[in-house]
Amino acid sequence: MPTTTDQPPGQDVSGDLAEPKMRSTKWSAIAIVLASIATLAILFVMLNSSNEQSGEVRSVPAQPQTFSPQSQPPVPQTRLDIPPPQAALPPAAPSSAPTTAASPAPVIDELGFVDSEARCTDDEQAVAIARTETSAVVICRDAQGDYVYQGVRLSDGASLRLDDVRTIPAGFEARNGATTYRLSATELVVIDGETLYSRDPIVEYREARP
Repeated sequence: MPTTTDQPPGQDVSGDLAEPKMRSTKWSAIAIVLASIATLAILFVMLNSSNEQSGEVRSVPAQPQTFSPQSQPPVPQTRLDIPPPQAALPPAAPSSAPTTAASPAPVIDELGFVDSEARCTDDEQAVAIARTETSAVVICRDAQGDYVYQGVRLSDGASLRLDDVRTIPAGFEARNGATTYRLSATELVVIDGETLYSRDPIVEYREARP
């Protein structure tokens, strides 16, 4: 008896089975290629991102260095009430102005000062002749034994004659109202009332007592 089969005669069953296997292998290869391309793309993107980040870091400009208020050096304060120190001045040159010669001392003889009101008359005796830096004084005694005070101020030649004169242990004392003149070998003292008016040292003194 003839054997009955499901396939029609003349068809190759093995060829039909091989075609789906070839399509499956082709799609697998395509998938692998696509996966490789995707992997390369991801790596490329990652590398570019890394290079951009490193480039941005290098391109950041340097920032100026700043200091905190605590690290700043203190600013010295300048006192306004003290002026700055001045430079030392050179020594002054000697003055070329002419100097006035000191007045010569008055000439003295046995009657007192020559060419001056501080001088006794010819009938008087000079018992004390004195000179200070500012005054010339002579004590004269007349024939009756009375004393006379004759004084001259050297600055202007003003003269003073007093008849109220008496001797004291230190010398002579003359009165002119409330003013008293005391002459000794060391000083001429002028007292106005209770107040000391002047005290001048004697620079030249001569005395002649009988």
